[in-house]
Amino acid sequence: MEIARGIIDGTIKLPNDSMEMLKKVIYACTMCGNCEYICMYNREIKTLEVFETLRQILVELEIGSMHEQKKFLNSIYQNHNPYIEKHENRLQWINENEETKKIKEKMSNNPEIIYYIGCKSSYRTKNIAQATVKILGKIGILFKIMEGSEWCCGSPAARVGDLKLAINLGKHNVKVINDTKATKVLFSCAGCYRTFKKDYPKWDIQYNFEVQHVSEFIADLIKENKIKFNGLAKKITYHDSCHLRRHLGVYDAPRDVINAIKEIQFQEMPRNRFNAWCCSAGGGVKSGFKDLANFAATERINEAKNATDANCIVSTCPFCYLNLNENAENSHSDMEIMDLVDLILECGFEVE
Repeated sequence: MEIARGIIDGTIKLPNDSMEMLKKVIYACTMCGNCEYICMYNREIKTLEVFETLRQILVELEIGSMHEQKKFLNSIYQNHNPYIEKHENRLQWINENEETKKIKEKMSNNPEIIYYIGCKSSYRTKNIAQATVKILGKIGILFKIMEGSEWCCGSPAARVGDLKLAINLGKHNVKVINDTKATKVLFSCAGCYRTFKKDYPKWDIQYNFEVQHVSEFIADLIKENKIKFNGLAKKITYHDSCHLRRHLGVYDAPRDVINAIKEIQFQEMPRNRFNAWCCSAGGGVKSGFKDLANFAATERINEAKNATDANCIVSTCPFCYLNLNENAENSHSDMEIMDLVDLILECGFEVE
């Protein structure tokens, strides 16, 4: 940390002969934030801010980021998403399912709520986007998606140090949403939610709407007795995503939703809430350090298997969902991986 501080304040020059090694140290951090909770020293110096600043310096000097991360940055510049996918295909997921297609046709032109989908669920975890739209459609709220005007939230760019790109994306998204006059934006992606709620204000991007994760939205409906779940005999455990828990302090809402499902058997893993194990899909690690991301996800799956009676891990983040699911399949684990919205659809619910 003292070396990092020296690089930031300019008292230590970046080494030419060992730059690649230093880059690996700087970019191997998942930015999960656990160190700030468990280490008193790191509580004082704000480790995440240090790593974010180091990455920004490397990008500004055209030294960073890692090779695979540069690929997704280039894609964001060109396609508004990090997956080298055509922007015009961003809404394919909604037309691939008859139910979501019909819901789209009935979406309000004067919405109270915007559902911001995010890149991951638009292109990779389409089931999460489809499940969220089905839930919102059944609840009967006036909502809309941004369609072709939704761009990447900026989180992937910000995490690897391209702050200029992230800010430009944020300004675009906020302008488009403000123009709709919607009063609330819902997110099924914990990373997008964190970026809007925590990072945009820090980057001086102001907006006049409320932001909320879908787990919080559903939890509020439960408290207001507006929704009632059917039964589901399933043994599950919950994986706290880093963006939702440590960065935003959302611990109870997903658990409130889970515990409201009749017949569900819910058991915590030993490492939970602020001390939960990071799956390592974030911070640019999944693209830059695949072995580390795979190790961390497999470790989490084994914790659920060996320390609980659960046969299903539920998460509230498409990055966590995909990383855990891929590694469950690769390790031939019988552990089922689900997002909370898919769990809600499986159990079913009635609107009161």
